[in-house]
Amino acid sequence: MIIKECVITVKVGLHARPANEFSAIAKAAPFEITVGKPGAPLVKANSPLRLLTLKAHEGDTLTIAFATDDEGAANELFEKLVATISE
Repeated sequence: MIIKECVITVKVGLHARPANEFSAIAKAAPFEITVGKPGAPLVKANSPLRLLTLKAHEGDTLTIAFATDDEGAANELFEKLVATISE
């Protein structure tokens, strides 16, 4: 398992459009991706509704966990996921 953190910089936070884009990337991944706020339970990233339950806003830190040992694949997906919540 590979775990990374990022900060949301998009003004609307992890709201409808970013959540849909984020979950679409997670659904296409060959391994499970979970996400949450540090210290809180992680939710499956392939569900926009679960992402919305995080109530993640601009400036919040997210923990993203990749159920793989392939660091290259995790880094590639991490960059794509972060792009959906960055300006």
